[in-house]
Amino acid sequence: MATSLDGTNGLTFNDGTQMGTANSLGMRNALFNADFRINQRGYASAATLAAGAYGHDRFKAGASGGDYSFTQLNSSTQVTIASGKSLIQVVEDKNVVGGSYVLSWTGTALARVGVDSATPSGTFVVSPILITGQTAGTTMSVEFNAGTLNTAQLELGTVATPFERRPIGFELALCQRYFYQRNIVNTATDSVAVFQCFNAGSVYGKLFDLPVTMRATPTGSLSSISHFRPSSSAGSNQSTFSAGAIDYLSPTAIGTQGFSGSSGLTAGNATLITANTTSAWIAASAEL
Repeated sequence: MATSLDGTNGLTFNDGTQMGTANSLGMRNALFNADFRINQRGYASAATLAAGAYGHDRFKAGASGGDYSFTQLNSSTQVTIASGKSLIQVVEDKNVVGGSYVLSWTGTALARVGVDSATPSGTFVVSPILITGQTAGTTMSVEFNAGTLNTAQLELGTVATPFERRPIGFELALCQRYFYQRNIVNTATDSVAVFQCFNAGSVYGKLFDLPVTMRATPTGSLSSISHFRPSSSAGSNQSTFSAGAIDYLSPTAIGTQGFSGSSGLTAGNATLITANTTSAWIAASAEL
């Protein structure tokens, strides 16, 4: 079959797939990380995922939890959602044009949608699902129940088109608008920040600029305050902190008004902050 273009079907390729509108030509998919390539939180296959908690980027557990199993690939990764569980993705209102959408996916899972809502409702059905009456600039959502799932796509129009595979760096940046986690890879060489000491055991300062501007002012978290330590003016590692939080927050940067409980510091001096374990992480979340 030859590629053809007409006023009824739009662009038809020689494999029979069609793109019926200009919206089909690029940035079609309103879902992010819809083939499960990005897992900043390091969700482990088959781990318990409580209601509302996130696994792979942009996917959170439904009301009954969202445990799922997978073998992570560099390419699209199929997940298997456990019996009685579900996964939800909420689409930010600023990314919703409104009108008709179609949701499609591969796998045995069924799905339902939330029109003008962050909470999907109704009966779970097979792919594809035609969505009508979505209001522009209003949140929408999708939910997948038990079964296999991959290559989910939510796009404008009434015809499901082939899955849009975006470059990994681009897809990661889309996800980091909602969540960013910095993991410590090497405790010897991976410095966290340079802070100022305000007494012998306490410090404050900016941790880092965020890689992209987040959707809103995030909440900050860290693996454990005891995973982080300052250095003395001589460059030696001091005892770990015992108190502190990520409490300086903006959509572009995060920091702390105080980590405390260490020792051997000099007020007014700068100090290099490092971690004592590769299990250490610092995160910022502006999820929906």
